[in-house]
Amino acid sequence: MSKTKYKYNPDTLNYDRVELTWRNRLKKLSFHLISGVVISFILIGFSYSTIKKWGREEVAIDVSATEIHLLEQLERLQDFEEVLNDIENRDTEIYRALFNAEPYPAYKRIAGTGGNPNKYKEFEGMAHEELVKQVAIKIQQLEKALVAQSISFDEVVSLVKRKEEMLRCIPSIQPISNKDLTRLASGFGLRMHPVHRILKMHAGLDFTASTGTNIYSTGDGVVVRADSEMSGYGNLVIIDHGFGYQTRYAHCSAFKVKVGEKVKRGDVIALLGNTGVSTGPHVHYEVRKNGEAVDPVHYFFNDLTPEEYEQVIEIASRPTSSL
Repeated sequence: MSKTKYKYNPDTLNYDRVELTWRNRLKKLSFHLISGVVISFILIGFSYSTIKKWGREEVAIDVSATEIHLLEQLERLQDFEEVLNDIENRDTEIYRALFNAEPYPAYKRIAGTGGNPNKYKEFEGMAHEELVKQVAIKIQQLEKALVAQSISFDEVVSLVKRKEEMLRCIPSIQPISNKDLTRLASGFGLRMHPVHRILKMHAGLDFTASTGTNIYSTGDGVVVRADSEMSGYGNLVIIDHGFGYQTRYAHCSAFKVKVGEKVKRGDVIALLGNTGVSTGPHVHYEVRKNGEAVDPVHYFFNDLTPEEYEQVIEIASRPTSSL
């Protein structure tokens, strides 16, 4: 389309050609620009309140959705905490119990789980500030508890690797041959002392047999004592089995091992006798766990059937006097 402009001349009754100068062009352009700006401001003025309302509604929806999301995450974290507590209980009551291991220290599990309040200043002024802090604190607590549990499991794995060695070392047979179960003469607990005739704690079991009968190591270990220095025990052999276990064999007539010697379960370590405070030939046998005397009868699981074990329990519980 031609950009040439014409204007009607009533005097000549003709259309005269109009020449546009650059000023006319600039005025025309300015008019269009000003008109566009004015119209834009008018439209924005009419739509501002609507846009503002929509914005507030969107923000309110986002804030509400954030609160719901945070509550859901907090609930999930609490579920994770319950699962972790269950794992910790299994670790203590099952995994470690199988290996007679001490529980992982409680103070290590809870160390530092309180959280540092200064760490959460960055959340101040946020929407749902307290809820955000709760989520952050719970995450920190779970992180530290998981680290502690990981360390505990590393220890359990180490115990598993040593299981075979531990099973060889735990004292788990009777110290003399007692196939007919007639050799057990006195059990663990309060017993009448054979010399002083008063009730005293009897820290082991007494097995009778003829002098010179073989006495066996009840588990793998190292001989830490073979002498007659302990009052009342007479000639005594003490074997350290590791894993917190020691066994004692008292009133021996002769030694078959020396201090520092490594022994296996079933090795002959001494001969039965009547030395020390004793009223007849026998071996006084003790099992100590972490320094405390425990009832040896509970460790005879390697050479007795369930029926024989029940019979030994019954014999050991009889109110006899020690020898």
